[in-house]
Amino acid sequence: MIDIYDSEAIVKIYRMLAKKCDAIDRFINNHAFYFGPSTSDYGSLDVCNNIIDLITRKNQLINLKVIVDNAVKSLDVEDKKILHIKMRYSISISELCGILELKERTAFRHIERAFSHLTDALNNSKYIEKLVSIIDNEIWISDIRQEVRERRMAFKCKPLSV
Repeated sequence: MIDIYDSEAIVKIYRMLAKKCDAIDRFINNHAFYFGPSTSDYGSLDVCNNIIDLITRKNQLINLKVIVDNAVKSLDVEDKKILHIKMRYSISISELCGILELKERTAFRHIERAFSHLTDALNNSKYIEKLVSIIDNEIWISDIRQEVRERRMAFKCKPLSV
């Protein structure tokens, strides 16, 4: 199961997926071109295994994107709008307020609601186990999840100024 912090991290991760997949493709092409025609059997086998591992990782990232896309499609129009903006662009809350024509506090409530609904949609997906497996097995995703969790916890624990 995932929580609201994971949903926020997944939205943040989403905008990086295409770049990661492109980087994997470029690396595979370079790796195969420069190291593929190796003269030793061990070298060829090693290159082949590295390429297979990278292709597997790329497929996992594509699966992650498809699972998130399907979950977002199941949400209401307002949640979709907020999540599409958050998934595609790294913008500040004030910029988001301008786009949505909302006051800051209202925008925060709408964003929280969208993350909450996304969390429910992902947890109710028949692919929840696959999703959890993917995000647990990618170290860079775990780092982003931890960063989001720490930032959110620090924000919640801030003392009120007197």
